Amino acid sequence: MPDSRPLRPDDPERLGDYRLIGLLGEGGQGVVYLGERIDDTKPSETASSDAETADGEDGTARPERFAIKLLRTHLSGDERARRYFARELAAAQRIDPSFTAHIVEADVEGRTPYIVSEYVDGRPLSDIVRERGPLSGAELHDLAIGTLRALAAIHQANVVHRDFKPSNVLLGAGRPRVIDFGIARALDSTMSMTSGIVGTPAYMAPEQLNGHRLTPAADVFAWGATMVFAATGRSPFGHDSIPATMNRILSGDPDIGTIASPLRELVWYCMYKDPAHRPTVAQLLTDLGETTAAPGVPSPAPAPAPQPAVLPAPASPWGAGPGQWESGWQSLPPDAPPPSQSPWGAPPRDTTPPPRVRKNRRWVPAVAASAGVALVAAASVAVVRLVHDGEHPDPGPTDKAVAAPAADAALTKVVNPSTAKGGTLKLAQADDFDSLDPADMYFAGSWNISRLYARSLLTYRAGAGAAALRPVPDLASGPGQSSDDLKTWTYKLRTGVKFDDGTPVTAKDVRYAVARTFATEVHYLGPTYFHQMLDAGSYAGPYKDHDLDDFHGVTTPDDQTVVFHLKKPFADFDSLAALPQTAPVPAAKDDGAQYKNHPASTGPYKLESYSPGKSLSLVRNPAWSPDGIRTQLPDRVEVQFGLAADAVDQQLLGGQAELNPNGVGLSDAARVKALADPSLTKNTDSLTSGYLRYIALSTKVAPFDNVHCRRAVQYAVDRAAAQTADGGPQGAEIATNLAPPVLVGRQKFDQYPASTDKARQELAACGKPSGFSTTMAIRQDRPKDMAVAETVQRALQRSGISVKIKPYDAARFYTEYAGKPSYVHENDLGMILSVWGPDFPTATGFFPLLVDGRQILPTGNNNLAELNDSTVNGLLDQADQAKDQKTREGLTARIDQAVMATGAIVPLVYDKVVLYRGTRLTNAAVSPVYVGYDLATAGVG
Repeated sequence: MPDSRPLRPDDPERLGDYRLIGLLGEGGQGVVYLGERIDDTKPSETASSDAETADGEDGTARPERFAIKLLRTHLSGDERARRYFARELAAAQRIDPSFTAHIVEADVEGRTPYIVSEYVDGRPLSDIVRERGPLSGAELHDLAIGTLRALAAIHQANVVHRDFKPSNVLLGAGRPRVIDFGIARALDSTMSMTSGIVGTPAYMAPEQLNGHRLTPAADVFAWGATMVFAATGRSPFGHDSIPATMNRILSGDPDIGTIASPLRELVWYCMYKDPAHRPTVAQLLTDLGETTAAPGVPSPAPAPAPQPAVLPAPASPWGAGPGQWESGWQSLPPDAPPPSQSPWGAPPRDTTPPPRVRKNRRWVPAVAASAGVALVAAASVAVVRLVHDGEHPDPGPTDKAVAAPAADAALTKVVNPSTAKGGTLKLAQADDFDSLDPADMYFAGSWNISRLYARSLLTYRAGAGAAALRPVPDLASGPGQSSDDLKTWTYKLRTGVKFDDGTPVTAKDVRYAVARTFATEVHYLGPTYFHQMLDAGSYAGPYKDHDLDDFHGVTTPDDQTVVFHLKKPFADFDSLAALPQTAPVPAAKDDGAQYKNHPASTGPYKLESYSPGKSLSLVRNPAWSPDGIRTQLPDRVEVQFGLAADAVDQQLLGGQAELNPNGVGLSDAARVKALADPSLTKNTDSLTSGYLRYIALSTKVAPFDNVHCRRAVQYAVDRAAAQTADGGPQGAEIATNLAPPVLVGRQKFDQYPASTDKARQELAACGKPSGFSTTMAIRQDRPKDMAVAETVQRALQRSGISVKIKPYDAARFYTEYAGKPSYVHENDLGMILSVWGPDFPTATGFFPLLVDGRQILPTGNNNLAELNDSTVNGLLDQADQAKDQKTREGLTARIDQAVMATGAIVPLVYDKVVLYRGTRLTNAAVSPVYVGYDLATAGVG
């Protein structure tokens, strides 16, 4: 294991019979400490010879050391989970420790579960490869054999590892060791309580992502992916956003690079999608020349000699079952790349679409997930007159700006307007929605689909262009009425609104919905604005405090009135009222994390059926009354999930589906096809999204503590080259200022036109006439980030600025590296490449976390430049306190200009997507609020 670090102030000093003496690591499952047994007279239970103690400086034996993992689980309140956990760990303790770290004991009875295992003096494979580069030759072969022997021993004990990955393989003297076996299995057994996925997505098998029964074949898949990392330095399925990585695993080819045979062919077979077609560990050992698999594991029959031929699509050679080798299997030629068509019929690589748009969150695995921070923009359909109580207008579109199908027509007009009812609106996408629970959703597609069954206090207007950027009343009868100090906001509900079971909606249902967002241990995927801004004291949600009267952040004077109480003034609160989190929830039907499977409906549709990861069906809600925003045109809405990226595109282009609701647009291959065929091009809309790719210049790291050095970079960057690296004009729009086009009040300007001469003048002004050297931090395994970073590196070199690009683990990029100011300072990270976008299309939804100097955090920091400028801070305060909407919108450009004047953030490009609308889709229009075609008024012809 890696060297330990000193304990932190809030770390425990003792767990059970063990004294903690150092911190070894931290991850999604828990914190790992280095410890010593307090009672030295107690005999060791460690069975491995590697556990011998070392001598101390005085010649006496040093106490035996252990790795002690403090688990992040919710076991304390569930006796069934505790029993299951203990049983799984007992099985893990039976594993032969020759190639593993033996589990010594575990405490699942105490309030804080922990596991004690043998301390292995070694370093993770992940660290070694990143520092020294990929392995090859005998070193790689020995790693493959050693790790297979470890898996054989684990499987012999009837245990599936479930989290085999580079960081769980330790290399030291002698042989590789595998750690954390059994723990993932035990944790996975409790996921009904924690509602998460155990494992690292980049190395997880398809059946693990789909929630299917797991066998040792899942570990074989992970072993193959880990060997690719060891031989190439990268995961075969990428390591960027969790949704994108999972999509590649489920539907894409692995990128195995240039690995020498026979390992090259074997890892390819290991990553078959169908677990029944993968080899067993024993078969892999035999093909690598081993005559014995592992202690106690029988050797398989010898395999026939491989024949040099291209890998066929038919059944795998291992279909006969464990320990049996079918004859006639064929191998890839030693120098041949993987076939363009994979054995399981998946598309060629490089067709995976970008990650789904997630609001104001960077793409980090939070059990995941992850990510660039971005605006969720969606398609709106028709501008309709707002309905007042008692009115029942024709729900069809009234926008006179309509158009026949043409390229980009739906960006500004309604295409195929219609009031025709009936039919089934068919949608297709690769991944499921992150949640159907309005409290726990953050993806663009989720916010879009929620408009069909959940009415929030406000929502966004249906229609194309700028009109769709402003919220309008929905469940509420009008916009919020604020107190003079902007700290109290009152909303009156419309009369007659009912849930799908006919029960009237009351203010208490809205209050309860907002209260649920405070239960962050259950609803951890959604926005946290209410938790941060409401004056609710220490309230922890309705699951811990069942008395809603204890929730003071929202009050309900009567059944039609909802009052929000804020900690400080916030003039843009209507934008928060438009979040899906204000959609009412009946407390009697709330079953916590399971509510996402059957949310109550207040919209035009209700759930008929939902099979997570497979399909969703919505049918008309008979209790819904026209609201002037939604149309309820189709009889049904059906969504199909779990499709390969190219299969989604094929359904769209072939007319089997009308749209993809998740906002990613067409993948590369489909985009090229659609834009090259006039009959398809007329149905496309190329939208500039809210994503800004930028470089933060660390104002606390020399020489960027000097404004002239920062401005030198602004003049020196080549934004056109960055656009090319980000996909060209179809994939990105050049950004010369920060605010993306989706922000109301945004103005475009260019304060630093490209000029090598001006860059050199600024270098002279900052005392660096010959230039300087610096380091740029980027997220690891993000090809697009690396491509953009390299263009910046080349451009700055022409002005004398030398840039070293340093990749960091994307999962910890914003918590331990770029987002941790102390680390940035200690490691002189002068430049940080990142992405950002708004949660809602106003200045207050985009700028504060990015540039407010009073919101710089010790970890998880979003103000990567650590900008603390009094002018910028003052303008942000003005935006929070400006009662007049036009005044607030006017501040958008002023804030943008003030930040650009500091030179602390270098805008590069805004990401773009090419959307496709099916020929049968009616009322199609793109709005910059959900990045897609608004489902609320969509119909089918």
